[in-house]
Amino acid sequence: MKPLQHRFPQQSLVTVALLLALLGHRAAPASEDPGPSFRLDVMPILMRSGCNTGSCHGAARGKDGFRLSLFGFDPEADYQRITREISGRRINLALTAESFLLTKATNAVPHGGGARIKPGDEYYNTLKRWLDTGAKNDPGPVPAVVAVVLDPPEGVLDGAGATQQLSLRAKYADGSERDVTSLAVFLTNNDNAAKVDATGLVTAGNRGEAFVMARFETHTVGSHFITLPKGLAFQWANPPAANVIDELIHAKLQKLRINPSAICTDEEFLRRASLDICGVLPTSDEYRSFMTSADPQKRAALVDQLLVRKEFVDLWVMKWSELMMIRTVPNEVSYKAMLLY
Repeated sequence: MKPLQHRFPQQSLVTVALLLALLGHRAAPASEDPGPSFRLDVMPILMRSGCNTGSCHGAARGKDGFRLSLFGFDPEADYQRITREISGRRINLALTAESFLLTKATNAVPHGGGARIKPGDEYYNTLKRWLDTGAKNDPGPVPAVVAVVLDPPEGVLDGAGATQQLSLRAKYADGSERDVTSLAVFLTNNDNAAKVDATGLVTAGNRGEAFVMARFETHTVGSHFITLPKGLAFQWANPPAANVIDELIHAKLQKLRINPSAICTDEEFLRRASLDICGVLPTSDEYRSFMTSADPQKRAALVDQLLVRKEFVDLWVMKWSELMMIRTVPNEVSYKAMLLY
């Protein structure tokens, strides 16, 4: 038998060696697309769309067989319900566009809540990309949101139709920040003075004040807006301030561009103070005593007198009891509310 080296040409040995070298040094595959984060990208869309509110799937018993944690307080449970329940329907990784997560949200399949997103918008595309990349859960702990900042914190709108765009930034426990304006929920407490749309654009209405709120995850912040008539001419009358409360009121009135009313008469002051502090009208004797007094400090003295009366105690105990909801139904006392009081 011939030696091995004589059975294979030298060129063949070199070829085999090169092939082995190439096989041993294959190019590393391109890194897989991790897809959107369930907690950072998917959950905020569910919140913004109102899916996990108390009137929808966030209710204690859910809605139409699908339950989410209220306002996303339990992301892990939400992930399990979305990906494990109704296998192949709620999410369909083979035909992602046919997943209930998309077809219900766009109302392509009848949905009690109607369309919450539109095919092709950024929210739809994020959810679809999450499905296309395997609908994966976050591989490890995700930094929690520690604060949100709304900008601007306040504003003055000059005339009906004036606008102001809000922006919201989230701050995370690891020190990172990101713009979450498109993922926030915007609300206003006074549509008549200032409306806000889903993008955070504030539009002025009639003269007045509005508090515009932005909610992201479990955080809510607000901006104070004042709507004024366009081109309003105003000159502050600079009335004297009797105390720190007057100073605060004057500062607010200047923002609203409203001068305070003239000082009321003694008769008006006596009636208003008696009703506001004690809930009773002044007697005829109290009326005569107050009206005939020449003391320049008689108004301050009247307030001091009213504050030590039994009627003051009775009235304000009742007001605070109602505010603290000590008794919400007849003959039933809330001990927790009573202790808080």
